[in-house]
Amino acid sequence: MEEDLETFLKARGVSAESINVMKQDKKLPVQPPASKRSRRFSPLPDSSEVPTENRALSDEEDTLVLMHTDVAVPNTSSHGQPLLSNEALHEIMETNVQPINSEIFPSDEPGSANPEVHYIWVHRVTIIKDLVRYFLDPNITKYTLKMEFLNENASDDSGVSRDVYSEFWEKFLEQCEGEEERVPRLKPDTTKEEWKAVGRIWAKGFIDHGMLPVRLSKSFKLSSIHGIDTVDVNVLMSSFLNYVSYNERKTIERALEGKLEESDEEDLLDLLSRMGSQCLPHKENLVSTIQTMAHKAILQQPKYIIDCFSEALSYVQLNLLDKTSVLSVYEMKRATGKKVAQLLQTSNEILSQQEQRTFNHIQRYVRSADQKKVEQFLRFCIGSSSMCVDKITVGFNAENGLNRRPVSHTCAATLELSYMYSSYPEFRTELDNIQSSNYLTMDIM
Repeated sequence: MEEDLETFLKARGVSAESINVMKQDKKLPVQPPASKRSRRFSPLPDSSEVPTENRALSDEEDTLVLMHTDVAVPNTSSHGQPLLSNEALHEIMETNVQPINSEIFPSDEPGSANPEVHYIWVHRVTIIKDLVRYFLDPNITKYTLKMEFLNENASDDSGVSRDVYSEFWEKFLEQCEGEEERVPRLKPDTTKEEWKAVGRIWAKGFIDHGMLPVRLSKSFKLSSIHGIDTVDVNVLMSSFLNYVSYNERKTIERALEGKLEESDEEDLLDLLSRMGSQCLPHKENLVSTIQTMAHKAILQQPKYIIDCFSEALSYVQLNLLDKTSVLSVYEMKRATGKKVAQLLQTSNEILSQQEQRTFNHIQRYVRSADQKKVEQFLRFCIGSSSMCVDKITVGFNAENGLNRRPVSHTCAATLELSYMYSSYPEFRTELDNIQSSNYLTMDIM
């Protein structure tokens, strides 16, 4: 041990005279400092600033912490002669620090068994700008991503990431054209690289979590993945009828069936003029005119965006090989009351009478909910408004009064409910009030 430390000190530039003095003072035989690897994570940025770089650990942020030993190497001998200055000791510690990329901790290259982890922080109110900035990196689809909302307490184990993607698509689709199904619109302040970044967000959410923005037009999805030529008339008209408003849909359906009434002509003319046509076509040309109008609104106008998305969605093509698989996945991911009710399972096989009554309430609530309410409930439970988990586990507690409220754990897809409800109307009213508030925040680590 003495020879090891003597070699160590000589390598650090300590003179032989100083080493001999240490031997005479019997202070040399000490064990060299042991080491322990420790990752030093940079603190979360404050609410006024979102990190501009991915917060994956770099070599500079991976430190080697030297542990204290029982006996420290002395700075002076018993005769008062200086051995090692504070600067020299500091230099020894600095030069002994090994980077994290060593034989013990091999580097994690993208595509390896342990892909590099990148950390993403976003604000809910600026989530589009924040998330797009991260996804400008074309290699981000190769990384493992951990996401967090700034100023919210949560640890990401898929649930937070799902909620980040859901929040992004909710805000993004608010800026799109259409009603039940929506289509992105060109904006002069959005660059080609930013559109590609949105495509990567779509691809990454689907690959990692099986998420799909279901309100994005079905025809737009299909054309982005496999090209415009794969969109047939039936798929196109289905998307177009969901693209227009309810009253316009009824007018178009009557026109396609040849049952257009005089009162409908004015409504149809308003729709045609909004789409660029200035006159009502003859009855024999009406169907082809509506189909042309649908093609223009759903596919032609966003063609530039479709081309930008197609490059990023090449990863998705590996999972969705043809038109049939795209359409089947779209239907599978679309939440309905019946599908979500089938996901609900209790944490215990045997339930008390109160627990069983409350479980019946939640099943009834979900089955009777409309499309919007079902998607809100699903997102509350798992962080996603599309179907991407196998089950939702329901547990029960005895909270009452102001403490009574549903609590979800999105990472584990669990829902905690109080069994202290006196009736189904009371249960329904409380859940409706919570969901209508449209306030979602992570506050449990």
